[in-house]
Amino acid sequence: MVRFINSLREIGVRFAIDDFGSAYSNFTYLLKLKPDFLKIDGSLIKDIDKNKESVAIVKAINSFAQDLNIQTIAEFIHSKEVYDKAHAIGVDCFQGYYIGKPTPQIEAIYV
Repeated sequence: MVRFINSLREIGVRFAIDDFGSAYSNFTYLLKLKPDFLKIDGSLIKDIDKNKESVAIVKAINSFAQDLNIQTIAEFIHSKEVYDKAHAIGVDCFQGYYIGKPTPQIEAIYV
């Protein structure tokens, strides 16, 4: 799989790991696959404004990703408070209803 991914990288394809921090995802995948983006699982983000354990985990994931030059994406950004906390941690990109609700039209939304 790593050879396949590397061959696609040569033609400009970029890769993301989705739902990082849930189920079977782990840091070893980051070392082997070297993704361009890492989407932090919504279960870790949704209560980040109230749960200090979630903050600690997201900080660790974000710091590790930054050290490997991987951009982070926080999913489940549903309120200003959650956005502000993820932004303060240093997450690069955001996804969720606070940013924009799903739509059939593709639009660029900047916060």
